Amino acid sequence: PKRTDGRTKGTDETPLETEYYEWLEVAPTATQAEIKKKYYMLALKFHPDKNPTPEAEERFKQIAEANQILSDSKLRHEYNERGAAKNRPDDANIDPAFFFTQLFGGEPFVKMIGELSIIQELTQVAEEAQEEDDASAKAIQDSNATDSEKDARKAERKRKKEEQARKRQEADERNKEQVKVISSHLKDKLAIYVENTSAEPKAALEAWESQIKAEAEDLKIESQGVELLHTIGSAYCFNAKKYFERQELFGSFRNAYHSVKETGRVMSDAYAMFKDAMELQRTYAELSKADENSITPEEKLRLEDSATKKGLQVLWKSGRLEIENKTHQACSAVLNDKTADKETLKRRAVAMRAMGEIYMAVKPDPDQIPNPFIQFETA
Repeated sequence: PKRTDGRTKGTDETPLETEYYEWLEVAPTATQAEIKKKYYMLALKFHPDKNPTPEAEERFKQIAEANQILSDSKLRHEYNERGAAKNRPDDANIDPAFFFTQLFGGEPFVKMIGELSIIQELTQVAEEAQEEDDASAKAIQDSNATDSEKDARKAERKRKKEEQARKRQEADERNKEQVKVISSHLKDKLAIYVENTSAEPKAALEAWESQIKAEAEDLKIESQGVELLHTIGSAYCFNAKKYFERQELFGSFRNAYHSVKETGRVMSDAYAMFKDAMELQRTYAELSKADENSITPEEKLRLEDSATKKGLQVLWKSGRLEIENKTHQACSAVLNDKTADKETLKRRAVAMRAMGEIYMAVKPDPDQIPNPFIQFETA
Protein backbone atom coordinates (compact mmCIF):
# COMPACT_ATOMS: atom_id res chain seq x y z
CA PRO A 1 0.00 0.00 0.00
CA LYS A 2 1.03 3.61 -0.52
CA ARG A 3 2.89 5.22 2.37
CA THR A 4 1.05 7.91 4.27
CA ASP A 5 4.03 10.01 5.35
CA GLY A 6 3.36 12.76 2.80
CA ARG A 7 6.25 11.87 0.48
CA THR A 8 5.86 12.08 -3.29
CA LYS A 9 9.12 10.30 -4.10
CA GLY A 10 10.76 7.27 -2.51
CA THR A 11 14.24 5.76 -2.56
CA ASP A 12 15.62 2.25 -2.94
CA GLU A 13 16.05 2.11 0.84
CA THR A 14 12.57 3.51 1.63
CA PRO A 15 10.25 2.91 -1.35
CA LEU A 16 7.22 5.13 -1.89
CA GLU A 17 5.10 1.98 -2.05
CA THR A 18 5.69 -1.51 -0.69
CA GLU A 19 2.72 -3.38 -2.14
CA TYR A 20 4.76 -5.39 -4.66
CA TYR A 21 7.16 -6.44 -1.90
CA GLU A 22 4.19 -7.51 0.23
CA TRP A 23 2.72 -9.52 -2.64
CA LEU A 24 6.03 -11.39 -2.96
CA GLU A 25 6.41 -11.61 0.83
CA VAL A 26 9.90 -10.07 0.82
CA ALA A 27 11.42 -6.99 2.44
CA PRO A 28 12.16 -3.86 0.34
CA THR A 29 15.85 -4.58 0.97
CA ALA A 30 15.62 -8.12 -0.50
CA THR A 31 18.34 -9.17 -2.94
CA GLN A 32 17.56 -10.24 -6.50
CA ALA A 33 18.32 -13.84 -5.52
CA GLU A 34 15.85 -13.65 -2.61
CA ILE A 35 13.16 -12.16 -4.87
CA LYS A 36 13.74 -14.82 -7.52
CA LYS A 37 13.59 -17.65 -4.98
CA LYS A 38 10.42 -16.32 -3.35
CA TYR A 39 8.77 -15.80 -6.72
CA TYR A 40 9.35 -19.40 -7.78
CA MET A 41 8.11 -20.68 -4.43
CA LEU A 42 4.90 -18.61 -4.50
CA ALA A 43 4.28 -19.19 -8.23
CA LEU A 44 4.53 -22.92 -7.65
CA LYS A 45 2.14 -22.66 -4.66
CA PHE A 46 -0.53 -20.54 -6.39
CA HIS A 47 -0.24 -21.72 -10.01
CA PRO A 48 -3.86 -22.35 -11.17
CA ASP A 49 -2.90 -25.80 -12.47
CA LYS A 50 -1.63 -26.73 -9.01
CA ASN A 51 -4.03 -24.78 -6.79
CA PRO A 52 -7.77 -24.89 -7.65
CA THR A 53 -8.87 -22.51 -4.85
CA PRO A 54 -10.77 -19.34 -5.95
CA GLU A 55 -8.14 -16.94 -4.59
CA ALA A 56 -5.19 -18.76 -6.23
CA GLU A 57 -5.70 -17.17 -9.68
CA GLU A 58 -5.72 -13.62 -8.26
CA ARG A 59 -2.66 -14.30 -6.09
CA PHE A 60 -0.84 -15.77 -9.08
CA LYS A 61 -1.53 -12.58 -11.08
CA GLN A 62 -0.27 -10.44 -8.19
CA ILE A 63 2.90 -12.54 -7.88
CA ALA A 64 3.58 -12.34 -11.64
CA GLU A 65 2.95 -8.57 -11.72
CA ALA A 66 5.20 -7.90 -8.72
CA ASN A 67 7.99 -10.10 -10.09
CA GLN A 68 7.84 -8.40 -13.50
CA ILE A 69 8.80 -5.13 -11.82
CA LEU A 70 11.00 -6.20 -8.92
CA SER A 71 13.14 -8.67 -10.92
CA ASP A 72 14.22 -5.88 -13.29
CA SER A 73 16.68 -3.50 -11.60
CA LYS A 74 15.59 -0.46 -13.65
CA LEU A 75 11.85 -1.03 -13.19
CA ARG A 76 12.40 -1.76 -9.50
CA HIS A 77 14.22 1.54 -9.05
CA GLU A 78 11.39 3.41 -10.80
CA TYR A 79 8.83 1.63 -8.63
CA ASN A 80 10.75 2.47 -5.47
CA GLU A 81 10.85 6.13 -6.47
CA ARG A 82 7.41 6.67 -8.03
CA GLY A 83 5.19 3.77 -7.12
CA ALA A 84 3.31 1.41 -9.40
CA ALA A 85 1.15 3.84 -11.37
CA LYS A 86 3.44 4.07 -14.45
CA ASN A 87 4.56 0.43 -14.40
CA ARG A 88 1.47 -1.64 -13.64
CA PRO A 89 -0.27 -2.98 -16.77
CA ASP A 90 -4.01 -2.32 -16.87
CA ASP A 91 -4.85 -5.99 -17.33
CA ALA A 92 -1.98 -7.35 -15.22
CA ASN A 93 -0.78 -9.43 -18.18
CA ILE A 94 2.84 -10.51 -18.42
CA ASP A 95 4.78 -8.95 -21.28
CA PRO A 96 5.76 -11.88 -23.60
CA ALA A 97 9.25 -10.46 -24.22
CA PHE A 98 9.81 -10.07 -20.47
CA PHE A 99 8.53 -13.61 -19.81
CA PHE A 100 10.83 -15.01 -22.48
CA THR A 101 13.85 -13.18 -21.06
CA GLN A 102 13.03 -14.61 -17.63
CA LEU A 103 12.75 -18.08 -19.15
CA PHE A 104 16.37 -17.78 -20.33
CA GLY A 105 18.15 -16.65 -17.19
CA GLY A 106 16.87 -13.10 -16.94
CA GLU A 107 19.03 -9.98 -16.79
CA PRO A 108 22.22 -11.68 -15.45
CA PHE A 109 22.56 -13.72 -18.67
CA VAL A 110 21.84 -10.92 -21.18
CA LYS A 111 25.53 -9.96 -21.61
CA MET A 112 26.42 -13.61 -22.22
CA ILE A 113 23.67 -14.56 -24.67
CA GLY A 114 22.20 -11.25 -25.82
CA GLU A 115 18.50 -10.54 -26.24
CA LEU A 116 16.99 -13.54 -27.97
CA SER A 117 15.04 -12.83 -31.15
CA ILE A 118 13.03 -16.06 -31.27
CA ILE A 119 9.80 -14.34 -30.15
CA GLN A 120 10.00 -11.81 -33.00
CA GLU A 121 10.93 -14.55 -35.47
CA LEU A 122 8.04 -16.80 -34.44
CA THR A 123 5.67 -13.83 -34.66
CA GLN A 124 6.94 -13.06 -38.16
CA VAL A 125 6.49 -16.70 -39.22
CA ALA A 126 2.91 -16.62 -37.92
CA GLU A 127 2.24 -13.36 -39.78
CA GLU A 128 3.67 -14.76 -43.01
CA ALA A 129 1.55 -17.90 -42.68
CA GLN A 130 -1.56 -15.76 -42.16
CA GLU A 131 -0.66 -13.64 -45.19
CA GLU A 132 -0.29 -16.78 -47.31
CA ASP A 133 -3.77 -17.88 -46.25
CA ASP A 134 -5.13 -14.43 -47.11
CA ALA A 135 -3.36 -14.55 -50.48
CA SER A 136 -4.94 -17.92 -51.26
CA ALA A 137 -8.38 -16.53 -50.44
CA LYS A 138 -7.76 -13.46 -52.62
CA ALA A 139 -6.56 -15.64 -55.50
CA ILE A 140 -10.01 -17.22 -55.57
CA GLN A 141 -11.57 -13.74 -55.60
CA ASP A 142 -9.30 -12.69 -58.49
CA SER A 143 -11.28 -14.80 -60.93
CA ASN A 144 -14.12 -12.27 -60.68
CA ALA A 145 -11.99 -9.14 -60.15
CA THR A 146 -11.40 -6.32 -62.60
CA ASP A 147 -7.96 -5.73 -64.10
CA SER A 148 -7.37 -2.71 -61.83
CA GLU A 149 -8.31 -4.77 -58.73
CA LYS A 150 -5.93 -7.55 -59.81
CA ASP A 151 -3.11 -5.03 -60.34
CA ALA A 152 -3.75 -3.51 -56.90
CA ARG A 153 -3.62 -6.93 -55.20
CA LYS A 154 -0.47 -7.84 -57.12
CA ALA A 155 1.19 -4.62 -55.96
CA GLU A 156 0.12 -5.34 -52.37
CA ARG A 157 1.62 -8.84 -52.51
CA LYS A 158 4.88 -7.37 -53.83
CA ARG A 159 4.91 -4.80 -51.03
CA LYS A 160 4.42 -7.47 -48.37
CA LYS A 161 7.23 -9.61 -49.79
CA GLU A 162 9.56 -6.62 -49.74
CA GLU A 163 8.49 -5.89 -46.16
CA GLN A 164 9.25 -9.48 -45.12
CA ALA A 165 12.69 -9.30 -46.77
CA ARG A 166 13.38 -6.01 -44.98
CA LYS A 167 12.44 -7.53 -41.61
CA ARG A 168 14.75 -10.51 -42.21
CA GLN A 169 17.61 -8.17 -43.13
CA GLU A 170 16.99 -6.13 -39.97
CA ALA A 171 17.01 -9.35 -37.93
CA ASP A 172 20.36 -10.34 -39.46
CA GLU A 173 21.80 -6.93 -38.60
CA ARG A 174 20.51 -7.20 -35.03
CA ASN A 175 22.11 -10.62 -34.71
CA LYS A 176 25.48 -9.27 -35.93
CA GLU A 177 25.33 -6.44 -33.39
CA GLN A 178 24.40 -8.90 -30.65
CA VAL A 179 27.38 -11.12 -31.50
CA LYS A 180 29.67 -8.07 -31.34
CA VAL A 181 28.39 -7.24 -27.84
CA ILE A 182 28.69 -10.86 -26.66
CA SER A 183 32.22 -11.08 -28.13
CA SER A 184 33.25 -7.88 -26.39
CA HIS A 185 31.90 -9.10 -23.05
CA LEU A 186 33.63 -12.46 -23.47
CA LYS A 187 36.91 -10.78 -24.43
CA ASP A 188 36.75 -8.55 -21.34
CA LYS A 189 36.12 -11.53 -19.08
CA LEU A 190 39.03 -13.52 -20.56
CA ALA A 191 41.27 -10.45 -20.34
CA ILE A 192 41.43 -10.73 -16.55
CA TYR A 193 43.59 -13.83 -17.06
CA VAL A 194 45.09 -12.98 -20.46
CA GLU A 195 46.57 -9.67 -19.32
CA ASN A 196 47.89 -11.02 -16.03
CA THR A 197 51.30 -11.86 -17.49
CA SER A 198 53.29 -10.83 -14.40
CA ALA A 199 52.12 -13.84 -12.34
CA GLU A 200 53.17 -17.45 -12.82
CA PRO A 201 50.79 -18.89 -15.50
CA LYS A 202 49.37 -21.71 -13.36
CA ALA A 203 48.77 -19.45 -10.36
CA ALA A 204 47.20 -16.77 -12.57
CA LEU A 205 44.84 -19.31 -14.13
CA GLU A 206 43.83 -20.77 -10.76
CA ALA A 207 43.09 -17.30 -9.36
CA TRP A 208 40.98 -16.46 -12.39
CA GLU A 209 39.16 -19.80 -12.23
CA SER A 210 38.14 -19.12 -8.63
CA GLN A 211 36.39 -15.94 -9.81
CA ILE A 212 34.60 -17.80 -12.60
CA LYS A 213 33.46 -20.53 -10.19
CA ALA A 214 32.02 -17.95 -7.81
CA GLU A 215 30.21 -16.26 -10.71
CA ALA A 216 28.83 -19.61 -11.90
CA GLU A 217 27.42 -20.34 -8.43
CA ASP A 218 25.47 -17.06 -8.62
CA LEU A 219 24.31 -17.64 -12.20
CA LYS A 220 23.06 -21.18 -11.62
CA ILE A 221 20.20 -20.02 -9.36
CA GLU A 222 18.65 -18.02 -12.21
CA SER A 223 15.87 -19.50 -14.33
CA GLN A 224 17.38 -22.42 -16.27
CA GLY A 225 20.77 -21.23 -15.02
CA VAL A 226 22.37 -24.68 -14.89
CA GLU A 227 21.12 -25.65 -18.37
CA LEU A 228 22.27 -22.32 -19.84
CA LEU A 229 25.73 -22.62 -18.26
CA HIS A 230 26.06 -26.14 -19.69
CA THR A 231 25.04 -24.91 -23.16
CA ILE A 232 27.43 -21.94 -23.09
CA GLY A 233 30.22 -24.00 -21.51
CA SER A 234 29.94 -26.66 -24.19
CA ALA A 235 30.38 -24.01 -26.91
CA TYR A 236 33.41 -22.54 -25.11
CA CYS A 237 35.09 -25.95 -24.84
CA PHE A 238 34.32 -26.83 -28.45
CA ASN A 239 35.81 -23.62 -29.85
CA ALA A 240 38.88 -23.72 -27.57
CA LYS A 241 39.50 -27.31 -28.67
CA LYS A 242 39.20 -26.28 -32.32
CA TYR A 243 41.76 -23.52 -31.75
CA PHE A 244 44.37 -25.87 -30.24
CA GLU A 245 43.80 -28.54 -32.90
CA ARG A 246 44.51 -25.98 -35.62
CA GLN A 247 47.96 -25.46 -34.10
CA GLU A 248 48.85 -29.18 -34.21
CA LEU A 249 50.13 -31.43 -36.99
CA PHE A 250 47.13 -33.10 -38.67
CA GLY A 251 44.98 -31.00 -36.36
CA SER A 252 42.93 -29.74 -39.28
CA PHE A 253 41.64 -33.29 -39.90
CA ARG A 254 40.47 -33.69 -36.29
CA ASN A 255 39.08 -30.16 -36.47
CA ALA A 256 36.99 -31.07 -39.50
CA TYR A 257 35.79 -34.28 -37.83
CA HIS A 258 34.64 -32.46 -34.68
CA SER A 259 32.99 -29.73 -36.76
CA VAL A 260 31.00 -32.33 -38.71
CA LYS A 261 30.09 -34.07 -35.46
CA GLU A 262 28.92 -30.79 -33.90
CA THR A 263 26.92 -29.94 -37.02
CA GLY A 264 25.25 -33.34 -36.81
CA ARG A 265 24.29 -32.73 -33.18
CA VAL A 266 22.85 -29.30 -33.99
CA MET A 267 20.86 -30.77 -36.90
CA SER A 268 19.55 -33.46 -34.56
CA ASP A 269 18.44 -30.80 -32.06
CA ALA A 270 16.81 -28.79 -34.84
CA TYR A 271 14.93 -31.89 -36.04
CA ALA A 272 13.71 -32.60 -32.49
CA MET A 273 12.49 -29.02 -32.24
CA PHE A 274 10.70 -29.38 -35.59
CA LYS A 275 8.94 -32.52 -34.34
CA ASP A 276 7.83 -30.69 -31.20
CA ALA A 277 6.53 -27.82 -33.33
CA MET A 278 4.52 -30.25 -35.49
CA GLU A 279 3.05 -31.87 -32.36
CA LEU A 280 2.15 -28.41 -31.07
CA GLN A 281 0.43 -27.62 -34.37
CA ARG A 282 -1.61 -30.85 -34.12
CA THR A 283 -2.62 -30.02 -30.55
CA TYR A 284 -3.80 -26.55 -31.59
CA ALA A 285 -5.75 -28.13 -34.46
CA GLU A 286 -7.52 -30.40 -31.95
CA LEU A 287 -8.27 -27.39 -29.75
CA SER A 288 -9.71 -25.40 -32.67
CA LYS A 289 -12.15 -28.25 -33.34
CA ALA A 290 -13.01 -28.74 -29.66
CA ASP A 291 -16.44 -27.13 -29.90
CA GLU A 292 -17.28 -28.97 -33.12
CA ASN A 293 -16.34 -32.33 -31.59
CA SER A 294 -18.15 -31.58 -28.32
CA ILE A 295 -15.27 -32.69 -26.11
CA THR A 296 -15.62 -32.56 -22.34
CA PRO A 297 -14.31 -29.57 -20.34
CA GLU A 298 -11.77 -31.91 -18.75
CA GLU A 299 -10.45 -33.03 -22.15
CA LYS A 300 -10.29 -29.41 -23.37
CA LEU A 301 -8.35 -28.44 -20.25
CA ARG A 302 -5.96 -31.34 -20.88
CA LEU A 303 -5.39 -30.16 -24.47
CA GLU A 304 -4.79 -26.57 -23.32
CA ASP A 305 -2.28 -27.74 -20.73
CA SER A 306 -0.56 -29.93 -23.34
CA ALA A 307 -0.41 -27.02 -25.81
CA THR A 308 1.13 -24.73 -23.17
CA LYS A 309 3.82 -27.25 -22.25
CA LYS A 310 4.63 -28.06 -25.88
CA GLY A 311 4.73 -24.36 -26.74
CA LEU A 312 7.21 -23.64 -23.95
CA GLN A 313 9.26 -26.66 -25.01
CA VAL A 314 9.47 -25.36 -28.59
CA LEU A 315 10.46 -21.91 -27.29
CA TRP A 316 13.13 -23.42 -25.04
CA LYS A 317 14.68 -25.56 -27.80
CA SER A 318 14.51 -22.72 -30.33
CA GLY A 319 16.09 -20.32 -27.88
CA ARG A 320 18.82 -22.78 -26.97
CA LEU A 321 19.75 -23.23 -30.64
CA GLU A 322 19.95 -19.44 -31.02
CA ILE A 323 22.17 -19.22 -27.92
CA GLU A 324 24.49 -21.93 -29.25
CA ASN A 325 24.74 -20.19 -32.63
CA LYS A 326 25.52 -16.78 -31.12
CA THR A 327 28.03 -18.23 -28.66
CA HIS A 328 29.88 -20.11 -31.41
CA GLN A 329 30.06 -16.92 -33.50
CA ALA A 330 31.30 -14.91 -30.52
CA CYS A 331 33.97 -17.50 -29.67
CA SER A 332 35.14 -17.59 -33.27
CA ALA A 333 35.45 -13.78 -33.31
CA VAL A 334 37.47 -13.82 -30.07
CA LEU A 335 39.84 -16.60 -31.14
CA ASN A 336 40.29 -15.33 -34.73
CA ASP A 337 40.84 -11.71 -33.77
CA LYS A 338 43.23 -10.21 -36.35
CA THR A 339 44.21 -7.42 -33.96
CA ALA A 340 45.58 -9.84 -31.33
CA ASP A 341 48.99 -11.56 -31.39
CA LYS A 342 49.45 -15.34 -31.19
CA GLU A 343 50.29 -15.39 -27.49
CA THR A 344 47.16 -13.41 -26.63
CA LEU A 345 45.00 -15.76 -28.72
CA LYS A 346 46.57 -18.79 -27.06
CA ARG A 347 45.92 -17.41 -23.57
CA ARG A 348 42.34 -16.60 -24.56
CA ALA A 349 41.86 -20.20 -25.69
CA VAL A 350 43.31 -21.52 -22.42
CA ALA A 351 40.95 -19.34 -20.39
CA MET A 352 37.96 -20.12 -22.63
CA ARG A 353 38.52 -23.86 -22.21
CA ALA A 354 38.85 -23.49 -18.44
CA MET A 355 35.67 -21.41 -18.21
CA GLY A 356 33.78 -23.89 -20.39
CA GLU A 357 34.82 -26.80 -18.17
CA ILE A 358 33.74 -24.88 -15.06
CA TYR A 359 30.34 -24.06 -16.55
CA MET A 360 29.77 -27.64 -17.71
CA ALA A 361 30.61 -28.96 -14.22
CA VAL A 362 27.97 -26.81 -12.49
CA LYS A 363 25.31 -28.84 -10.68
CA PRO A 364 21.95 -27.62 -9.32
CA ASP A 365 21.47 -27.28 -5.59
CA PRO A 366 19.36 -30.16 -4.24
CA ASP A 367 16.99 -27.72 -2.47
CA GLN A 368 16.70 -25.30 -5.41
CA ILE A 369 13.07 -24.42 -6.17
CA PRO A 370 12.22 -25.37 -9.78
CA ASN A 371 10.85 -22.90 -12.29
CA PRO A 372 7.06 -23.55 -12.22
CA PHE A 373 6.73 -22.84 -15.96
CA ILE A 374 9.33 -25.41 -17.05
CA GLN A 375 7.60 -28.74 -16.64
CA PHE A 376 9.43 -30.66 -19.37
CA GLU A 377 12.83 -32.20 -20.09
CA THR A 378 15.37 -29.47 -20.95
CA ALA A 379 18.48 -31.60 -21.46
